[in-house]
Amino acid sequence: MAQTIHPDNSYGPGTYIDNSFVPVPEECQRLLRLFVARTPGFTQDEALLNGVEFEGDDLPCIPGPIKTQAVTAVLHAMVGIVGLEILHLRGQTTSTKTYINTNHAGLYPATPALVTVDGLMGPSVINLPTVPQWDKDRQSGSPLVFRATAIYPTADDGVWFQLHGSLDPWTVLRMIGINKEDVEATTRTTDDAYALIGARVVTYRARELEQLMLEHGLSGSIVHSPESWRNTEMGKSLARHPLVNYTQKSPSIPPAPLPQKSDDKRPLAGIKVVELARIIAATATGAALASLGAEVIRVNARKLKDYTPAQPSSLMAGKTTIELDLDIPRDHARLTQLFEQADVVIQGYRLGSLSRRGFGPEAALRIAETRGRGVVYVDENCYGPDGYYAERPGWQQVADAAAGSSYVMAQAFGLPPGQGVLPALPISDMSTGILTALTAVCALRDRAKFGGSYHGHAALTAYNMATLDPEVRLYQREVVRRIRERYRFPTWSSDAHVAPLYYEIVKAWNENSRVVEDEKYYVHFTDSVFGADLRVLAPVVRYEDGEASPRWTSPPVQFCHHEFRLFSS
Repeated sequence: MAQTIHPDNSYGPGTYIDNSFVPVPEECQRLLRLFVARTPGFTQDEALLNGVEFEGDDLPCIPGPIKTQAVTAVLHAMVGIVGLEILHLRGQTTSTKTYINTNHAGLYPATPALVTVDGLMGPSVINLPTVPQWDKDRQSGSPLVFRATAIYPTADDGVWFQLHGSLDPWTVLRMIGINKEDVEATTRTTDDAYALIGARVVTYRARELEQLMLEHGLSGSIVHSPESWRNTEMGKSLARHPLVNYTQKSPSIPPAPLPQKSDDKRPLAGIKVVELARIIAATATGAALASLGAEVIRVNARKLKDYTPAQPSSLMAGKTTIELDLDIPRDHARLTQLFEQADVVIQGYRLGSLSRRGFGPEAALRIAETRGRGVVYVDENCYGPDGYYAERPGWQQVADAAAGSSYVMAQAFGLPPGQGVLPALPISDMSTGILTALTAVCALRDRAKFGGSYHGHAALTAYNMATLDPEVRLYQREVVRRIRERYRFPTWSSDAHVAPLYYEIVKAWNENSRVVEDEKYYVHFTDSVFGADLRVLAPVVRYEDGEASPRWTSPPVQFCHHEFRLFSS
């Protein structure tokens, strides 16, 4: 077993590195025990813990020193274990086996890119006429829109800042003195855009940028080292909570019997989930719960931008997707009806924003008290449940910069201290999605056993902090070199944008390995709205009983695809 090398600043302040390499499946076993020990209320049943079988290649397939692949595999394994506990409560099985292919788990963060429609794959998929465009600014192809989200040096020597255009890049650019009408026509390349924006960002001190974004309700972050983030008050606030973070509410409500569906043996068959989400993380949660058998109704509003590439991917599999506009009284009443039926509510907007519209945890708990059956409400956000940034908007790239992941990646590339480089894939988004699902299934298990309602939280930055934990550790530089050489990954720098980058990673996998080709990692749909043959990444968790294993019973669909309906079960 690899031992910890005490911090020697190999990847910057607050980093801890293995002194020898352990193959990914073996490392997953160690990390499983670590994460289980840190999760309040998680089973200590040795049969279930020993029943997890990790298999896959020794070497990780994700570039960089962070143990993304192993940690993501462990979170999926924990979901699988809780799924078995629920099956035991149903009396459907006595099996204790959960199977996790770590190669499959390594592909999971690339879910939005791993889509094939009638033989077409890559960026061309999102330009198909069957894929509606939900972000007209990105659709425009403006170099300034893409470079509004990048990492830039500031006026402070050695301090960089993650600028984030969010869903309103021109507002962000206007805040730093760049007006669309003045520069759009003459800025023709992404290099030109990066230089133009960088010339403005470097006139600000890092704290000035942080305050500017905060005052205007915008996103962004100083690029912290793991140590400097842990020393901030926000880092300390988040560190006080367990990664899998939920608490019982309304304990007087009796245990809720698990629905019995003779035609569906999956753990969450009959469970009703309202998904209030945009972009990736909470969307991934809904997909995971749907694969476990839940009936998931996703709510969107056409007037709000969303993440176009999610639609043909497995992020949208197994769901009913409807449109509701909460400014319309009829739609407000319809969402209330869904809350009255729901077992689970997944909320991925800014913390507190839906409470102000009458659909926060308080409303869900009140409805649960009235009906006498508990509810599980999980908030997914950037910064966690409390602290001075809790209600601030945030994105994957912002969480990466805040927690220290971008700092570590830059150090792995040999760049100067303080610089940041984006991790290779939407890792914290996708992995926080499965973390949120884990939080929900733990609470559902407890609702069935102990009664009550439950309120949970999952945060992008908390996930990143967990991967940078001293006991998780980072890979040695020699291992990082071996990974890069094995897959011939490209190099990238602070100007990288996540979408083109993840397609580059998939291209490297395709050209230098067979990891993407293996059909056992995919599922095909012949009845999708996107094409006659839609191939997307399959669920990672498998059980001995194939009928109980996670799967989707309907293909991915577009946002707002269905007419409004209530839950059918």
